[in-house]
Amino acid sequence: MKKKRFYNDKKRNTKWTEPERGRKIYFADKYIESDNGSDKFDNRRPKEKKPVFTRDRMLGFAKWLVAVAGCFVIISIGYTLMDIYIDRNAMPITENEIDADNGISNVSLRIKGCTIESLTMDNGVLLSAVIDNVQNNGYTGACFDIKRDDGTIGYSSALATVDMYGAQSSPASDAAGSVNNLIQNDILPIGRISCYKDTVFANSDLSAGILVDGELYQDSDGNAYLNPDSETVYDYIKGLVEEVKLMGVTVFVLDNCDLPSEISEGYNDGFDALSEKLSADFNGEVKFMQGVSITLTGTDEKEIEQEWTEKTQNTDNDNAVYYINTKNKEAVKTLLNSRENINYIIIE
Repeated sequence: MKKKRFYNDKKRNTKWTEPERGRKIYFADKYIESDNGSDKFDNRRPKEKKPVFTRDRMLGFAKWLVAVAGCFVIISIGYTLMDIYIDRNAMPITENEIDADNGISNVSLRIKGCTIESLTMDNGVLLSAVIDNVQNNGYTGACFDIKRDDGTIGYSSALATVDMYGAQSSPASDAAGSVNNLIQNDILPIGRISCYKDTVFANSDLSAGILVDGELYQDSDGNAYLNPDSETVYDYIKGLVEEVKLMGVTVFVLDNCDLPSEISEGYNDGFDALSEKLSADFNGEVKFMQGVSITLTGTDEKEIEQEWTEKTQNTDNDNAVYYINTKNKEAVKTLLNSRENINYIIIE
């Protein structure tokens, strides 16, 4: 029996029928060659075309769009808050920045205000109620009496003349603190001065009053008037302005600047003469506005508009602020807010 032969691997790969040529071929050769492919036919092979609008691409674009929109919103909010902060915390005008030709006296204001009683300026509960009322009714300013029509003073004044004449009556308990509180709540504090109508001062110092035939003049309502040409009278008004200015008030309404027609001849009365002199003395740091008192009796918007036109047709003063007494406050505000450059203070 022939013995079977088995082969093993002892001499495997030790001898070849042909010698080895070239080099070993690796899978990554096509990516490291200088040409585009590993052979000349690689570029001709069909490539798989991917769709332009895929789910991944759309999600990526959406994320990018949301990020851009978010950045825009954040920047917009930031600029808005910055503007509000700057408006509320702006540095006051310094003395170096103000001169007679460049000061608040030449600034054009738009006043939409109401009156407040001196007693409410307690910088406490009463003032908080006033601030809420001013803001809820859309007013931007609050006007209080520095010197009332009868000559009484509405705040605690340290002027010797006020004490001498006993002019102080029902004063504000904390006028300075209340003024600061109004400013902090974006409400313009306005001081009103009845300039020449002043029974208290005129009766206390006859040399400062208007005399007719040696007697103190009084109108049909019993009001006495001060002499516009008197330096004592001017210094008195100037002293009141200076004192209240230190509290933070920079806008003043000068009312009752004109004497009654029967006694005005020969006197240098009027708003222009007084405001020009005061503006020069305060170097343009204070804004003086002419008070024009008006009573509107109309009950609806049409009647109020007609009455307003009739009573203001002869008033042509950029510095005028109308001191309005009316029962229909909302109709008056609607009418005046629709017109440009009209300043008003409604008596509450």
